[in-house]
Amino acid sequence: MDPHEIHHRILVNLAKQIREGGIKDREKFINNIITECLPDRKEDQQVYHAVEKRLNFLLDERKDAPPLVEIMEDVCPDCGPDLHPCTEICPTEAITCTGGIRHINRDRCIECGQCINVCISGAIMARSEFAQVATMLLQSDTHPVYAILAPSFVGQFGPQATPEIFKSALKAMGFTEIYEVALAADITTLFEAEEFSQRMERGEKFMITSCCCPAFIKFIEKLRPKVANLVSPTVSPMIALGKMLKQREENCRVVFIGPCIAKKNEAKRPDLQPAVDCVLTFKETKALLEAAEIKLDGSLGRMDLTDASHDGRIYAHTGGVTEAIIRAVQRRDHRLSVKPVKGNGLKQCGELLQQIEEGTIQANFMEGMGCPGGCIGGPGTLIKVEEAAPYVQNFADRSPFDTPNDNPTAIQWMEDYYKMTDTLSEKMSLKTEHAPSPAYPHPSGEYLS
Repeated sequence: MDPHEIHHRILVNLAKQIREGGIKDREKFINNIITECLPDRKEDQQVYHAVEKRLNFLLDERKDAPPLVEIMEDVCPDCGPDLHPCTEICPTEAITCTGGIRHINRDRCIECGQCINVCISGAIMARSEFAQVATMLLQSDTHPVYAILAPSFVGQFGPQATPEIFKSALKAMGFTEIYEVALAADITTLFEAEEFSQRMERGEKFMITSCCCPAFIKFIEKLRPKVANLVSPTVSPMIALGKMLKQREENCRVVFIGPCIAKKNEAKRPDLQPAVDCVLTFKETKALLEAAEIKLDGSLGRMDLTDASHDGRIYAHTGGVTEAIIRAVQRRDHRLSVKPVKGNGLKQCGELLQQIEEGTIQANFMEGMGCPGGCIGGPGTLIKVEEAAPYVQNFADRSPFDTPNDNPTAIQWMEDYYKMTDTLSEKMSLKTEHAPSPAYPHPSGEYLS
């Protein structure tokens, strides 16, 4: 069985055990997983150790912010000394190979998670809050649990799982309410359009959108710190929505469901709390649904999902943020001209950032997406970029509102939030700072110029 499928089976079985009261016998649980997935290797201690380590990752609740992505070095040699998919895909050359075993240079790693999917042996893993979410859902009567859906969720769970069916399924699984993160994308679009206009009016030359990509932001902070001052301080839509929900319901728990590994660390940044309690990928969410035996065939109903505008929903793909902000800027002042460039994947982002540093770029606005295709190309997705794009566009076209300015829900939520700003701490601000880290040598070779 493929290592990634084994990981899925561990998730499903773990969620079932939590629903039944938790893992009472860890050794028995591990052996049951091995019997189900690898019946011909039941006596193999290496297999037992690999499954045990995966389980430890899933049950790890440390508060000391351990590395998000790690390599199980004793599993890594299974890949073979001549295969290097992880080192080849890493956009910052953070993975090196010594004696056939790969190591992660933490100073260079931006925790984008792209190495996880290409790892042949399944040796690379990201820490998970899967177990915490499964437990939260059992406690939703006393602590409301809100699911906030990344704009890229559409189509991820199959053609039958329309947004309306998917929302109903999440409600049946135990979530108190479900919201589109695209609602907050509408709000951050208005913030960034205003900021762009003010920068240009002050005579500044350039602005980089913080958009929705923490891997891109970390890339700038670690490898291109000279341009950190050009990055918009507006928080990501995920953080903005989490903060607004926490303001409305202090006792609530917020779970982001999306395509991204890097979001897991973004949610843990001290300067962005309180906002999001846990982050699940689409892959992890699929396992939760399977464990709860939730069908995505419409049998649980169809609940409307109409939080966001067309422009908020197109944040899911490269170019969507730019398109939304251009329209918002034009609504504010049609005399201003947005001259954009778009980094589609970190290779392109690095090339554009270098041009910005050198002052040779012919533009005044940059959108950066760490994954090729944008969020629909993230490591936690279930379908390919070319499959996902039409679903996103169709759902965006179905919105009753074209732009954030037309969305009364977004306007109302923003007004409600700021009615309370005088009584809120700075932690509840929808702005942050992107502090540059010490610059490390730029990646070389074919991955980044």
